[in-house]
Amino acid sequence: MASFTFGAGNARKVLRLPLYALGALVTLVVPRNPRLWVFGSGIGVGEGALPLYRRARAILPATVRLVWLAGSAAELSAARELGLDAEPRSGWRGFRLTLRARVLVVTHGFGDVNRFAIRGGFVVQLWHGIPLKRLHLDSAAALRVSFLPNHRLVRAVVARAYRIAGRGIGLFPVASALVAPRIVSAFGLPASRVVVTGDPRDDVLLTGTPESRREAAHELLAATVGELPFGARIVLSAPTWRDGAPDPGAPTANDWDAIAAWLDRTDSVLLLRTHPLGKGDYAAGPAASARIRMLGSDLLAEVTPVLPAVDVLITDYSSIAYDFSLVGGPIVFLAPDIEHYAKTRGLYLPYRSFTGGRQVSNWAHVLWALDDIIAGGPTAVANAAHVSWLRTENFDLLDGRATERVLAETLRRSGVGAALSLPAADVPSPITARPRVTALTFEAGDSPTLTVELDAPGVDVASLRFDGSRTQRHGSPVEVTHPSGVTGRFRMLSPRWGTPELAMPSGDYRLTLDTAPESGGTARVELACQVPGELRHPLFRAKLLATAGGLVLRISSPLADDECGPAAQKRLERAYRRSKPAAEDAVFLESFYGQSASDNPGGIDRALARIRPQTARYWSVVDGSVAVPLGGIRIIEGSREWWRVRGAARALIVNDWVRKRYRRRPHQKVLQTWHGTMLKRLALDRDPGLRTRIAVTRESRRWDALLAQNPYSAEIFRTAYAMRRPIWQEGYPRNDVFADDSRTAAIRRDLGLAEGVRVVLYAPTWRDDRTEMVDYVDLATFAGELGPDRVLLVRGHSRTLRYGQDIEADRLIDVTSYPSMAELLQLADVFVTDYSSAMFDFAVTGRPMVFFTPDLAHYSIDLRGFYFDLLAEAPGPVVHDRDGLRAAILEADAGAPEYTARRAAWRSRFTPLDDGSAGERVVHRLLAEGWLG
Repeated sequence: MASFTFGAGNARKVLRLPLYALGALVTLVVPRNPRLWVFGSGIGVGEGALPLYRRARAILPATVRLVWLAGSAAELSAARELGLDAEPRSGWRGFRLTLRARVLVVTHGFGDVNRFAIRGGFVVQLWHGIPLKRLHLDSAAALRVSFLPNHRLVRAVVARAYRIAGRGIGLFPVASALVAPRIVSAFGLPASRVVVTGDPRDDVLLTGTPESRREAAHELLAATVGELPFGARIVLSAPTWRDGAPDPGAPTANDWDAIAAWLDRTDSVLLLRTHPLGKGDYAAGPAASARIRMLGSDLLAEVTPVLPAVDVLITDYSSIAYDFSLVGGPIVFLAPDIEHYAKTRGLYLPYRSFTGGRQVSNWAHVLWALDDIIAGGPTAVANAAHVSWLRTENFDLLDGRATERVLAETLRRSGVGAALSLPAADVPSPITARPRVTALTFEAGDSPTLTVELDAPGVDVASLRFDGSRTQRHGSPVEVTHPSGVTGRFRMLSPRWGTPELAMPSGDYRLTLDTAPESGGTARVELACQVPGELRHPLFRAKLLATAGGLVLRISSPLADDECGPAAQKRLERAYRRSKPAAEDAVFLESFYGQSASDNPGGIDRALARIRPQTARYWSVVDGSVAVPLGGIRIIEGSREWWRVRGAARALIVNDWVRKRYRRRPHQKVLQTWHGTMLKRLALDRDPGLRTRIAVTRESRRWDALLAQNPYSAEIFRTAYAMRRPIWQEGYPRNDVFADDSRTAAIRRDLGLAEGVRVVLYAPTWRDDRTEMVDYVDLATFAGELGPDRVLLVRGHSRTLRYGQDIEADRLIDVTSYPSMAELLQLADVFVTDYSSAMFDFAVTGRPMVFFTPDLAHYSIDLRGFYFDLLAEAPGPVVHDRDGLRAAILEADAGAPEYTARRAAWRSRFTPLDDGSAGERVVHRLLAEGWLG
């Protein structure tokens, strides 16, 4: 189990504040000595601090003392055995040495030397790898204090402390311009202190020949774990640390048996390298087979030097993947907890980008991937391309001279070189040549475009695109302007799911060059031209940024300058609250906080357009990427017009909370349509804390009526939201589309579905403890197992829309951003879900359902709780693993009589009024009760 967590570490810092203050006072009166340097590392003797120590010792005069500060007796002994001048880190001696040293070299934190004597020294922070996981200021998980509430004020104080500490860092070397902005953000550093030099710890992977590096690594490995079978394939498993929690990727007893058998069959050895700060339950591994061996930090402080001996790496979120890309071997990404980890810790890029979309979730799939790699199958080809991409994107210098450059920068920036009259070192920096952007042009008008011109010598550019998390914008076919010049043009408006001329969703899009398949493409370019000014359009604002070693197109909502930012929104809100607008014959509609124009408000909109066309239908949307129904009026959230309509419309029709400090006018009513019949407990029925109870009660008081799909829901709403006002039982307008199949062919065409192919729709609900859609079966490979006559549609919950990345795979279409869930249900031949309310809507179709619930106990007990027993009442098979899910889908058409009867009962109970006329009934009721004047 881990000996350190963020919360415990921050707690210790808080308790040591008096010592920090005392130490800082002492540094004010003790001068720093340029002839004294101290070094330390959080892992022991190693990381980049060790090669820098050795290089400095070889270059600097003997009068300059270099001291390794050790955190334990074992580390002290190891340092002295290596010939280092070493002293204990703690106590008076370590404090005095750190206090007087001009240069302080660390790889983890200030505690690598004596943390109480840092102030005034020149700190070289080498860190310990390229970060995928969010660090320090960029991760709320890193801002916790164990004995204090996880409150924003506590996090703000800790963040302030991190920023103050960051000011003490004089030099932060990084591997590339791509990495630099992460460090600037995480440590609160000026960009000038973050320098692309390469990482000294990686020099061992780049110097000498591949043969010599591999031989040296084999010798070190054998000396550490014992002789290995001659010629055996070496597989290294190196999971990352999980802030004190056990590793969910640790093999089970059955997994160990399967792993042992695989190792025997393939003549391989598995080395287990758990993170120095945490361990899963890996002790059973060596007991299962002599081919499984531990390679813990107690045996080898630093793993980087043995990587050239490794044939295959298995990891999850560890920076070791970047280091291993320099070796060039295949990597298998095992991430059973990606959704939870991404939410609690946070990642700097979507995990699918980091893995090339090839991550797996269990050891059975790891072994399958290993077999395919050994056989040279599709996995091997894709893996090689992705490893090449990891290397070329993340490393700007590959000459193995990072240590020399760091030392030269340290001497120059710290003033030690000048103080000791040392000649300035001239270390070449042969930064990898990147394609150059030579011209950028925005063209406004009805069909706005962006033109990108590049000079890419030696690069075969097949196409250009801008990559975002949920959207890619492809350019026109590239035009070759001269032997190395290409031009691409991008339409800023384009069709999306069948709706023409929509803007790109707000966010950042990175220019990416599609190149030869074996290279994996590149997003690394140099800017060699002026950046044009911002392009403004009624549907978007667009500007170009040179950042992180590339070009980013930033799309934002089309708000005016005086509507942008928190201060402007506060002014507009104050004006809204003071205003006394005249009532307008209009409705304000909003679905899922403006992320779509769909669901129950969409069904009411369709009926309202038919029955009362003179009433204006304003749709609140987040930006110009959201399509609105024909005749609807798009209003951008936060715009002046949005605030005006919010006060003037006679009715507000929403399917989630009203938000934004709504103030009721005398002429206004609010219809809360909600967004589904509930299996999982809601609001007050979850027994929340006082603060949540107050928020729930205050919100429900804003609603003049609440729409329920059935009597069952109406009864629950009374308690869950303490609803005192009318609950209308009229059925769900969103399901009116089931009674009209006239658009089915058009929807299939918009989705790209071939004629006759059967549709399996998988739509899990969201999880309170994660941001991304859950994936318990490796959906990218699972889709291919359903046969050539089926296509898998994957639909994440609306709350996962802003996170993660669309899945791309054969026979799979990610429809998370498709606006209408009801239309997808209408197409589905088989519907797979877990706890989503869509299970009740699909009952209208009478078609088969499968319930895939691998986390049933955790979800029903720990997260939400249920209103009834799903296992006892589900109108379809309830399965818990990949094999069971595949069998249930393939057998669904047979239709067991038991489930046919249950589906009929389910429909009678939950969708008795979903007859195609729910929207009309709601509109007639609005008119009858005078809501629209």
